[in-house]
Amino acid sequence: MSRLDEGRARLLAAARRAATETAASRVSLRDIAKAAGLSPAACYRYFPSRERLADALAVEVCAEIVAAAGAAAAEESEPGEKLAAAAEAYLGYAVANRGAFDLAFERGEGDWVAADRSGAGMAIANLFGDLAGQPGFGASLWGAVHGVVDLLIKGVIDVGQRELGTSVIPSRGGTLLRGLVDSLRL
Repeated sequence: MSRLDEGRARLLAAARRAATETAASRVSLRDIAKAAGLSPAACYRYFPSRERLADALAVEVCAEIVAAAGAAAAEESEPGEKLAAAAEAYLGYAVANRGAFDLAFERGEGDWVAADRSGAGMAIANLFGDLAGQPGFGASLWGAVHGVVDLLIKGVIDVGQRELGTSVIPSRGGTLLRGLVDSLRL
């Protein structure tokens, strides 16, 4: 691994840690540099801005989601069950990796997402479209799943997490996602 790759990997790992310890929207490049044991100026050798670092993290997160959702879907035989399993894996990933998930899917005011982040996101959309047997429907389906997941992990949709803690989100949120998939009548 080159020094450049090593530095990028170190900063990406630090971004995950910093976003776990602080709300992703408040994580600064200074926070990330500190978590990586670097000066803020040193970060610019690897990424031109916090947004481009977040783009690189999003590419990693999307690949991890595709792997988790694809593996969960592969264990099922029916299209609807494959899709439900993938949606539940998406939720499980978001709960287990909340900081990285939030940082990967945030977008600052006026900041357009880099093409590599968009492409990585489309891999998720393509997976959902393929599982549904309707490739053109993938982006809409991913948007619906992501919307429910985001509302759940932010507590906008309360499935008991305020009273019982976030450990109830995967099972109770999974029920909501199964309802979403069932309503599609695949």
